[in-house]
Amino acid sequence: MSSGPVPASSRLAFRLPKTSDASFYNKLMNEPDYHRFIADRGIRSDEDAVAFIENKTLAQFAEHKVGLWLVELTETGAPVGACGLVIRDDLDAPDLGYAFLEEARGKGYAREAAGAVLDFVREEMDLPMICAITHTENERSASLLLKLGFTARGQRYLAAYDDTSDYFEYEFDRNRT
Repeated sequence: MSSGPVPASSRLAFRLPKTSDASFYNKLMNEPDYHRFIADRGIRSDEDAVAFIENKTLAQFAEHKVGLWLVELTETGAPVGACGLVIRDDLDAPDLGYAFLEEARGKGYAREAAGAVLDFVREEMDLPMICAITHTENERSASLLLKLGFTARGQRYLAAYDDTSDYFEYEFDRNRT
């Protein structure tokens, strides 16, 4: 599967995940903050991660042409997180999503990656708005979204999670060149 254009930034490279990235996904998706603030996806082995990559992540790209890209350090090629857009039935616009390894946090990678995705949407997609959701207790993520220019719009109940999330919107200025 060809990924076409992808976001870009100075320190980070974006690409489609491969099944050979399973151990990275297994590690990322089993970090305590991932379980607490995103979800426990039931990934307990590299084999589970391969199935997730094939049946969820790559399937999202195949169906919607967007999804969560694997994010690597350009300097070393080491994977540090995932960032991109997720299409959710409960939301009216694509959802900016991101997750980074604990050891990669506090270095500005999430902000840089999310900013690169915003630039990508502005340049490559004809969308007036995207949204983002966060766990109601995830203050760091909410703060990042506000710094990026998102506006807090209350909370939304998401049936897929059977939970309420804080809800944010980012509107693109189509008159900007």
